[in-house]
Amino acid sequence: MDDGRTWHPSRLLLAVLLAIVPIGVLAAWFLEVPGDRVTIGAVVIGAVLVIGALVLPALLLSSWQSDRGSR
Repeated sequence: MDDGRTWHPSRLLLAVLLAIVPIGVLAAWFLEVPGDRVTIGAVVIGAVLVIGALVLPALLLSSWQSDRGSR
């Protein structure tokens, strides 16, 4: 079942991070985020920030772990 197209975890995390950054910037630019109520824009930007906050440390830790494992 392995067809040779498996992604290395750090490359997958990097791809997610590179996709999340422009989405967050575009969402902040186009969607209104008022401070006094919850809107679709606030939910989208919040979700992008949470995903980015999870992916960035995972990317750093996976690269650190792979460097440490290769020694």
